[in-house]
Amino acid sequence: MKLLKWAAALALIWLAAGCGLHGASGPGPAAAREARQYLGVPYKHGGIDPRGFDCSGLTYYVYSQLGRELPRSAAQQSKKGRRIKPRHLRPGDLVFFSTGKGRQVTHVGIYLGQKKFIHAPGRGRTVAIAELDSAYFSKNYHSARRVS
Repeated sequence: MKLLKWAAALALIWLAAGCGLHGASGPGPAAAREARQYLGVPYKHGGIDPRGFDCSGLTYYVYSQLGRELPRSAAQQSKKGRRIKPRHLRPGDLVFFSTGKGRQVTHVGIYLGQKKFIHAPGRGRTVAIAELDSAYFSKNYHSARRVS
């Protein structure tokens, strides 16, 4: 009986530490919550910390705060984790866009739920929330990944 109580207590500690929230499906809601803290941070080309972010710098930093390692560029990040269909998006998933010529990934954000994502949009702007269904982003949508 003592062993059963000990196992239950250990499971609660494990869940409280966030391990049960992440599991094999990725950082999930924790990444979305972490990213929201940086709303309003200015865009900075090559920026990877709260003094200024570019798009992949934001995702790189958010995931590093959760103990996950991502490559530095959006194109490299688009190869990490498991590819998922848009209808299966969950908070914390990475969403990728091809905003230039060709189909190369050039932009990344973190899905928040309800067809919204957070990203560092570009020069002269700040980290903001955008709609996946907007004309611009729906036209340039490339793919999504779930990082474990």
